[in-house]
Amino acid sequence: MIVMPLCLLPLTACSSNTDRPEAARTSTSPAPAASTASDAAASPTAQAASEEAKLRQAVVAYSDAFLDAKPTVGYELFSARCKERVTLSEFTGMLTAAKQMYGKAMPIKTFEAQISGDLARVTYTYDVPALNQNKEPWVREDGKWKQDDC
Repeated sequence: MIVMPLCLLPLTACSSNTDRPEAARTSTSPAPAASTASDAAASPTAQAASEEAKLRQAVVAYSDAFLDAKPTVGYELFSARCKERVTLSEFTGMLTAAKQMYGKAMPIKTFEAQISGDLARVTYTYDVPALNQNKEPWVREDGKWKQDDC
């Protein structure tokens, strides 16, 4: 399970004297510069946090499109597999019903993602429990996260 709070991301670039040889700790030379952002982006922890952030962005975009009845926007966030199973017309009907029932998009209260390669399971909640999703499947296609629950 990969759950990386984004507030911890800047900590991945920190270093301490215990990471340097004894001679470097007692030297009067200036300390080496901290890792650059590109160094941090290359680390597995930073990459995982970046992927989770991209996934969360896709989840929020899909949720907003679904609840605001924006079928073409939401349908673009559907996986290829789901597009084969559900037509845009059918999807439009689902979104129209959701808008009538819930009114408008609402913020996601909690978010947890389990990412394994190009697959993810996402659990997220709202103030309206009927909308909560538990381990909703998502798939990365052509570098973009797509909703795969159809």
